Amino acid sequence: MYDPANPRLGMRAADTNVMMFAFYIWNNVKIGFQCFATGLAFGLGTLFYLVSNGVQIGAVAGHLTHAGFGAPFWSFVSGHSALELVAIVLCGAAGLKLGAALIGPGNLSRRAALVAAARGAIRLVYGAAAMFLGAAFVEAFWSPLTAFPPASKYAVGAILWALVLGYFALAGRRRAA
Repeated sequence: MYDPANPRLGMRAADTNVMMFAFYIWNNVKIGFQCFATGLAFGLGTLFYLVSNGVQIGAVAGHLTHAGFGAPFWSFVSGHSALELVAIVLCGAAGLKLGAALIGPGNLSRRAALVAAARGAIRLVYGAAAMFLGAAFVEAFWSPLTAFPPASKYAVGAILWALVLGYFALAGRRRAA
């Protein structure tokens, strides 16, 4: 998939961009759901999936870079990485909110604490879902393009990282004042 000779980067010969878009949505939702829902296991499942995904992504990145496929791999992932990775972290944060409510319910019953935590956590999941959709779109329709040099793909990735980080740095500022 990441061989520099592959004319359709990140895709196998039989795949289409639309098929890959559907696959990426399914894959992203699966990862997000695992990180969120397993928070019900007192946060341990969330931690497992966050660490596991981090190790897998790091291992693949290291392997492909070492094998000489670094430029095609990094140019492929740079565009959608901001949306996808931050969405995974948001789902993990939502899962940890659930786990924290179960571990330390305070003066509430565990059920009441879980319900209260779930109200806030689900808002994080909604935001992550929108980000996953955007990441899947970029991953399916921009990332596999080989007509653009890696530098332009890195630039798009840097712009998306700046937009995502800027949003989280500035969102809600007016309301909080």
